[in-house]
This record gives sequence, C-alpha cells and structure tokens, in this order.
Amino acid sequence: MATARPPAARRLPGVDAARGLALLGMIATHLVLLVSADGTEPTPVGLVFAGKSSALFATLAGVGLALLTGGARPEPARRGWDRRRVAVRAVLLFAVGLACGSLDMGVAVILAHYAVLFLAALPFLGLGARALAAWAAGWVLLSPVAASLLSAVMQSTVGAAAYLDAWRLWHNPSFADLVLQPGLLAWDLLFTGYYPVLQWLGYVLFGLFLGRLRLDRLRVSAAVAVGGAALAAGAFLAARALQSLPGVPGAIAGGTGTGPDRLAAQLLTGASIPTEAIQHTGAWFTLATPHSGAPLDLLLTCGTSALVLGACQVLCTAGRGVLTIPLLPLIGAGSMTLTLYVAHLVALDVFEDATADWPRLGLLIAYWTGCLVAGTLWRGLGWRGPLEQAVSTASTTLAGSRA
Repeated sequence: MATARPPAARRLPGVDAARGLALLGMIATHLVLLVSADGTEPTPVGLVFAGKSSALFATLAGVGLALLTGGARPEPARRGWDRRRVAVRAVLLFAVGLACGSLDMGVAVILAHYAVLFLAALPFLGLGARALAAWAAGWVLLSPVAASLLSAVMQSTVGAAAYLDAWRLWHNPSFADLVLQPGLLAWDLLFTGYYPVLQWLGYVLFGLFLGRLRLDRLRVSAAVAVGGAALAAGAFLAARALQSLPGVPGAIAGGTGTGPDRLAAQLLTGASIPTEAIQHTGAWFTLATPHSGAPLDLLLTCGTSALVLGACQVLCTAGRGVLTIPLLPLIGAGSMTLTLYVAHLVALDVFEDATADWPRLGLLIAYWTGCLVAGTLWRGLGWRGPLEQAVSTASTTLAGSRA
C-alpha cells in the first residue's frame, strides 16, 4: 500500500497560480516593448514584469523541487531516488532547451540554464528550511561578488573588449554549440549568459527554502508575502539611495554608454543597458536593474518572487479556498508551464511573419488568452501538460526503483 505524502508535499494551487503569473509575465516581456519608443520612459510591462517574471520562474523551480522531494518534511529514505529523478529531468530539460535554441524568434530561452540549475541544486535537496535559508542568503549576497571578481580577472587577462564580446554566445544555446563550442557554451551557461547559473542558483536555493515551509498554512504564506514585499522595497530604496551619491550616475552612464536621458528607464527595466560592462566596478553594486545579477537585483527579485508566491497561496487558502475557482485558468496554465512556454516559442517562430503587423498589445492578449484557455481545459479534464507528462514519466522510470 502506497504511503501518503506529507500535506505540504501535495500540489498547492497557489504555487501553480504563481507559475501561471510567471509564464504570462515572461510572454509579455517577449512581445511588448519595455521602454517607450524614444527610450526615456519605462512601459507598464517593463516596470511590472522585466526581470521579475524570470526570477519568479527560477524561484518556483526551487519551490517545485522542494515539494517534489517531500515539502516541509523531506524523506531521507528516498533522497537518492529523488536526486536521480531530478537529474533525469535536468537532462531532458537541457535537450528541450537546446532544441528551442534552433528556433528563430528573438527570445532569450531559459530552459538550458534552468536544467543546469536543477543539476546544481542536487546537493541541497536533503537540507531543511534553516540550512537552506543560510545557503540562499549567502549565495544571493556572495555570488555577485564572485562574478564581479571573475569579470575583473578575465578582463585584465584577455582584455575588456575581448572578454565582453567573445566569452559569450550572444544567442540561445543549441545542439550546434554543444558539438562545435562546448567550452564557450559552458562558460555562457555558468557565467556570462542571460541567466548565469552562478548567480541564478540563489533563486533556486531561495525557492527550496520557501518550499520547505508549511505554505499550506495561511499565516505562513501571509508571512512570506509580507516578508517578500519588505525585502523588495528595501533593495529598491537602497539602490535609489546609492545611485544618488555623487559620481555614481555618471559612472553607470559612462561605463555602459547609456545616455543620461535614457538612464532612469534603463535602470528600471534593463531593456538594453549592458551592465556587464561595469560588472568589475563599484558602480555595479548599486544596481537593482533587471538581469544585472548585482546583489540588489537578486534581493529585489527574491522579494517580489516571495510576494507573488505568498499572495497567490493566501488567495487560494483563505476562505476555504473559495478563490481557487475564479483563479482556475491561471492555476491550470501554471500546472503546464513547460508545455505552454515551449508552445509560445514555437508560435513566435512559426507565426512571426503573419503577426508582424499586429498591435503588440493585441498579440499579447491573444497569447495570454491561449494560455489561460488551454490551462482551463487541461485542468478541467484532469490532464497533465504533454511535456510535463513525458518528463515526469521518463524521469520516474529512468530513476530506477524507489526506496
């Protein structure tokens, strides 16, 4: 007779709702401009979703790993089997990510980096909430320091221009890169790509910590939301205070080549500001700019991720979960994010010419509607997403016998 899983290890609708929001946010940043046409003002999409949606996606990866391995009560007896299962998932996701890298759609695909993050998280799967809190805090604060030192050493060794230009793929990882330039592929995934694993592992560790909490309890999820809001606000205000110091705005603008009239919008959205150019300088540590990978950026987006997760779980828990019903489309989309994420990448490639003249807002509404309708149908019929089902079956089968 199968042993029942601990309550916190059950599928939580609030987590799926947060995944749904992360998916919709990432699609929005792929379809809508983050700044105005003249580059001087952030758009609503740039303010709300830029950097935050992908960070939420990575944080929820950690939450999902925690729930997959027992939630608040991990089972030591099945730790080896869980790690094998996660490792197989990572390999499969890596293959899917490389396949998506061959698509022509102008989007930075996260899946290959996501897979490497899964592998990097394997040693931490057996830890409890306290240990994970310490690891997450240390990683979020210290990994940017390591990235800055690495950038300084590499720029002094091979030259600033050579390192910034030649030590990055500048395109999505693909099977061709795996065969023809595996070293550069590895460096891009770990250090210089759009989602560098060195810093982004902090999100996964933070998510593992959150997933080890009793998120099914209203007061816990409420505390997560409030704590996340405080963390995000503190990081944002700290960045504003540091950037108001004499000489800092000029150092950022001069180092990145960003005009003073566009600097404020770029700092808020990270739309096209090359923050890697100042990663080896003190000015970089004042940034809370999306995708900069600086400490304040990681703290702010960890905070917004906790806020969204906690708020979604509160909505799905309060009043005996009465709000779960109107949130069903979002929950359904969040339960099949891999399928919908890949599907939207394929659609962006296939329908690029056909939708070239569509208003961006109309196109965004069409993609959002498709995701929510698909999520509602699949959830209502009790189905799993096709890719989710395939990855789950393969990983469970290939992981071998369970203890």
